[in-house]
Amino acid sequence: MYASSNNLLPTEDDAHLPSDVKNHSKAARKAACSAALFAISLNTASNADSNTPYDGIEDWLQKTQFHGNLRAYFIARAYTDRQAPPDQTAFSLGGYAGLVTAPLYNIQAGLTLGAANSLGLNPVAPEQIDPTMPGGTVYTLTEAFVRYKHRYFTLRGPDQVLDTPWINPSDARMKPAAFRAIYGELTPFADYSVLKNLTFIGLRLFEFNGRAEGTFTPTNLYFPEHGGGSPIPELADKSAPGALVFGLKYEAHPGAPLTINLWYNKFYNFSQLLWFDTNYIYKTGTGFDPLFGVQFGSQWQDGNNLLAQVGKGTAGTTQAYGVIAGIDTPYVRLTAAYNGITKQSGAFAGGDFVSPYTSGYSTDPLYTTQMIGGIIEKQSPGSALRIAATSYFADKTIKALVSYGGYYIAPTSTYVSNPYETDIDLTYSFPDTSPLSGLSVRNRFGWMTGNIKDQNFYYERFQIQYQF
Repeated sequence: MYASSNNLLPTEDDAHLPSDVKNHSKAARKAACSAALFAISLNTASNADSNTPYDGIEDWLQKTQFHGNLRAYFIARAYTDRQAPPDQTAFSLGGYAGLVTAPLYNIQAGLTLGAANSLGLNPVAPEQIDPTMPGGTVYTLTEAFVRYKHRYFTLRGPDQVLDTPWINPSDARMKPAAFRAIYGELTPFADYSVLKNLTFIGLRLFEFNGRAEGTFTPTNLYFPEHGGGSPIPELADKSAPGALVFGLKYEAHPGAPLTINLWYNKFYNFSQLLWFDTNYIYKTGTGFDPLFGVQFGSQWQDGNNLLAQVGKGTAGTTQAYGVIAGIDTPYVRLTAAYNGITKQSGAFAGGDFVSPYTSGYSTDPLYTTQMIGGIIEKQSPGSALRIAATSYFADKTIKALVSYGGYYIAPTSTYVSNPYETDIDLTYSFPDTSPLSGLSVRNRFGWMTGNIKDQNFYYERFQIQYQF
């Protein structure tokens, strides 16, 4: 925004100065001029636009939102089979710091810098380090975007964290996954109370930054360079042009009992996916509220399919469906869920859904996905059942989740026909009234059976986090 104003800076008076002094003097005057112009624009905005009532740059800075996170994370995985890989551990300390500027003429900028370091505490042997954590030291600009936010529409890009059903942050390690993309929202009925939260979404994704890496690349989790994905070695020298997404979501208001989502995802040269889900909580007024949900997806191949090029079979023409039911009480939320995916002979993974930005991360929207892996990670069609209980204790400072997931699939070279997983998830969060507000301690434990190579697989994740 300062390019044209820089052309107005006087430069002829610098001719008699030494080159180093000249450059510093010029830079200082440019900065001063830019700051002055910016302050003038803020004052002008305060007079011209009631949506930006700033008294100057200091007032604008006070309304800028700053955020940060400090996280220490330890992971340990163990196997019972003698032929399995060695047990693995990993530690990392890091976090992020960022800001979103106060709006000026509806324009905001966001910047988030993340970093992680193992502090030299990981095993020396690479095969004993959990590969899903950032290795060594990682620095990354997770977010660097400009956003135009209007009452009826929002436009944001390029580097950002996205949250859609099949493209999401997957923030279960040191940092979230990020995306180089253009994202837009349209709310044409913002003036009508019933439909004001009906939102149309458009997204064009170009590059991907996995949660264990520091760079954006035109790849996804089927490429072997991402720790914790579902690598296909034959894709090592190839690239993918990203994704195109259109969505519609509706809820009467935040926290409303009814939500509806309809999404179309085009994962270029991998698959296309039409996705629908709706969830409803029936408020009885007694504190005992039944809940229901239905989801359905239909998948087919896309374009010059990379999976077929490397001999893995193209994305199957398959469907996924699911239901969830339960009850929310003052003491515990109980749910039971079911998912099924149809099969197709000769297709990739027998017709299991292709999910380029969640596979291996276990963060897809299927009701039955567990901590270690859901049916997507099994890479086999079939069905799945999950039961879960979630409860809060001690004035909601303690959250406890216990869940069981069973998977009934066509056997593969990795899994038997009935693997299952049991998870226990405990979190303690210091209350808002505490001097340690923002600090939480979380431990997750998972036990999976049915992996032919590894037999029983035990996974523990311990996290200490301070959010500010």
